[in-house]
Amino acid sequence: MNASQNTKSGSTLEQQIASIKMSQYQRNQVLHAARVAEAFVGAILWVCGKVERPRAGVFAKPNLKY
Repeated sequence: MNASQNTKSGSTLEQQIASIKMSQYQRNQVLHAARVAEAFVGAILWVCGKVERPRAGVFAKPNLKY
């Protein structure tokens, strides 16, 4: 993989990481950690959004089938 495959348009974090002088292995580790962190934060925000609106069909629809 080269740097152009990892960089998406408008992705400032990946552009900043690409500008730092480090080995490709270290760069891949940093990008992986950033993606994991982004997924983790996204999951937390999703759960918080569902808990914030408890009557909007949180995790299962209140129904006799359940």
